[in-house]
Amino acid sequence: VSDGQDMKVYYDNNTNIQIAIAKINEALQKRGANLRSFDQSLKQMKENQLLNKSAGNSSDIKTMILESSGADIYVETKLDVVDHPGRSAKSVNIILDAYQTGTGNSLASKPITGPMFQTEDIGRLTTIAIEKAADEFLNLLQQKFDEIAANGQSVYVEFTLAPGSEWNFDKNAGTEGKILSELIDEWFQAHALKGVYNNQGVVANKMSISDVRIPLMKPDNPAQRYTGQNLYTDILKYLRSL
Repeated sequence: VSDGQDMKVYYDNNTNIQIAIAKINEALQKRGANLRSFDQSLKQMKENQLLNKSAGNSSDIKTMILESSGADIYVETKLDVVDHPGRSAKSVNIILDAYQTGTGNSLASKPITGPMFQTEDIGRLTTIAIEKAADEFLNLLQQKFDEIAANGQSVYVEFTLAPGSEWNFDKNAGTEGKILSELIDEWFQAHALKGVYNNQGVVANKMSISDVRIPLMKPDNPAQRYTGQNLYTDILKYLRSL
């Protein structure tokens, strides 16, 4: 959906996209997934008058949908209709991309090239293409999710000091006489899942830590997801304690 384009209008007027989403939903439901439909999320947002705050920006609407849905994973669907005039036929190309809502990390991506038929029924072509590749896409998704459950979610953390700040990363902090960058590194040693993270060091007023592995579930409440926002809160609590 192009920026400035009404997502709801686009969805309502594009039967082929509706069919593609419905077929993915059907495949996920067969595997026991608890789904939150795009249409359902949009309806709830409209009732709460959240759409008015997005000013027609499709990126803002997408963010609001994800935040209000409570979903752990979301799947984006892209569909192109291909004409084959030499054979008076059509086919569809579909790209399915699954992302983790809490981190934005890619979980699975599957390009699908549908078969060519002499038909104007794009819905039928879409159905055939999705059914052809749904299992492979879902297997990729399950494999990645199992990997995350075992090894953690990967996130990127950046600390930036404001210009003119009285703090710098080489300044002593806390009660042990250690510098700030050292204390931050030790915190990640203790809190990153299995101690996995990559301290890229300090450049000027910025400290970057990549591939920080965080648990999929909260350690103190295994029934709740642990997200990037939870990590931010934990880091903030630690820094305020120094």
